[in-house]
Amino acid sequence: MTGTSQGRHSFRDIDPVQSLRTPSFEFSEIGRQADLAEHDRRLDELARRANTAPVADRLLDLSPVAAGALEEMSLVIGDDGEDLLEDGRANAHAGEYGTALELLTEYLRGRPEHQEARYLRAFCMYRLDGQDQVEALRILLPLRDEPMEEGLREQVRELRRELRRRLTPLEVGAYARTARSDPEGALERAEAFLELVPEEGSLSYLVALGQAKAGELERALDTATRGAAEADVDKEQVSALARKLLLPYLRPAAAAAVAAFRAHNPRLARAELSRMEPRWRHSAVIEDFDAYLAQCVTGWERASPPAPRLPDDRADDVYSLIAEADGQRAAALMQAGLADAAEQVLARALPLVPGFRWLNFLYAACLLRLGRDPERAAACAEIAVRDTTIAQAGELLEAIRGWQEAAVINPAVEEYLSAMQSVSGGVSPDRLTMLNTRLTVLKRGLPAVWAAARSESGRQVVGELEKAIGQRFAEIADAMVVAELYDRYDAIMAPVQGGVTGTAVADQLARSLDDLAVRIKDKRRAAGKGAGQEPFERLTELVTARRAELDRVRAGLQVSDLVKRFNELVGPPRPPDPYTVRTKLAGIHEEARRLRKSHKKTLYSREIALLDELIATISKVLGR
Repeated sequence: MTGTSQGRHSFRDIDPVQSLRTPSFEFSEIGRQADLAEHDRRLDELARRANTAPVADRLLDLSPVAAGALEEMSLVIGDDGEDLLEDGRANAHAGEYGTALELLTEYLRGRPEHQEARYLRAFCMYRLDGQDQVEALRILLPLRDEPMEEGLREQVRELRRELRRRLTPLEVGAYARTARSDPEGALERAEAFLELVPEEGSLSYLVALGQAKAGELERALDTATRGAAEADVDKEQVSALARKLLLPYLRPAAAAAVAAFRAHNPRLARAELSRMEPRWRHSAVIEDFDAYLAQCVTGWERASPPAPRLPDDRADDVYSLIAEADGQRAAALMQAGLADAAEQVLARALPLVPGFRWLNFLYAACLLRLGRDPERAAACAEIAVRDTTIAQAGELLEAIRGWQEAAVINPAVEEYLSAMQSVSGGVSPDRLTMLNTRLTVLKRGLPAVWAAARSESGRQVVGELEKAIGQRFAEIADAMVVAELYDRYDAIMAPVQGGVTGTAVADQLARSLDDLAVRIKDKRRAAGKGAGQEPFERLTELVTARRAELDRVRAGLQVSDLVKRFNELVGPPRPPDPYTVRTKLAGIHEEARRLRKSHKKTLYSREIALLDELIATISKVLGR
């Protein structure tokens, strides 16, 4: 019969704890020139703003105060054309804007410089709410700078503000719709409109970016510079752009000063700045650089110079003078797949400009790609994300934080999976003890793993790991009991590996298996209901099968024993006493009949046939 167990306890099927997947990141920025991605981002932003701009919800009226002032001014006109002006003014105040427009247009043919008539004509175009509103802006543009009575000046300003509010979103929307399909035509239209509304800093910014994208850097610089001087909205943004567009012109001029700074000689760098051409030396960026050099003369005591006492964007402009070329070279190397070479360039340059957000972005991306120093990469990315013009900075920081999580969480998950793999082929007390030790160490380390989990997915993975470890501890306790029972089973079955040799052995084996079945039942009851019952069920099935097999083997042995006793009794030499022979044959006959009746489902067919033959033979001898 079968000997040792073949189906030892194994842990029930479980959903494996998955390793944390880190967000993917592909480096796509190729530089910080204010042209490509920034232009498109800003365009999309302004287009959204244009699409959500409220519909004009008010109409200006001619101020009574201003109207009185205008009447006083008109007294100096003289008689020629006076009726046209009077009628035009009257119709404008009466709301007859079409008629007023015709009268004023006629009047201005003779007096094209008359301020009141020009304003009134523009006002009528505005109130007629048609295509001529752009022409109204064109009429009002020169009035903006002409000397005039304050009441009229305020009316001109208010009308220009309302026309700008209405028309600028429409022009930005038109630019957004055509900039990608017809960039030249879209830019030409936006430039023409900007001439009418130089106060619109956001439009100056967008046009300058479009010009830079088209490779017209000098025009872009001029547009941004004029926008910075005249804007009354988004002035800071267009001023910052003007500084950035100026940087390519300043870098060659400041090369000698930068070289001295990089050689850790800020005093010499200041001397080099003093020899620059005045047109460059007096720019805001160079003045900031000179102030920073003065700070470094007395404050550069460590490997890295002190941080500039400047706002972030202005500090970045100074840093750009110093290390933009390093960033461009590193970006090109990364695009070419040479991250190691890029890292060397950045590692040399970054100590000179530790707060340079663009270089920090590049270094963080480089470390992520190389899989090195996640803590340093995160620190650099946190600096980079403060620069809103670096579109990928947020995505990079997210990827690095995921990387930091994975660097702590995934080794714990991998140790758990390795520990479980060690018992995948079955368990023994020694294996279970080792598994328990490994899981205990993992559990002790879970607080640190939890601390590393910053994202929802990270917390989910750690939660699954913690739950799985708890479940495995419960299973180990059951498995230790089951393993002990299996060992007892193997010990019982080991002596009969060569087969059961007699009924005495079979009886002893039966008693041992019955005792083991009782033990299994008790342990199974103690384990409680649930999935933990499965190992006990498998072992119960195994013992039950061996017990049934033993009954069959024992019955077969009994048949063999009866046949043997019969042969010995009737074979030579026969016993001298026939009565004794008949008595013993009757006993064998009775035993055979009982065995045949009680084990008809246990005995093999050949053994049943043998019993039937034995019973028939004895019956014939006894005359039954």
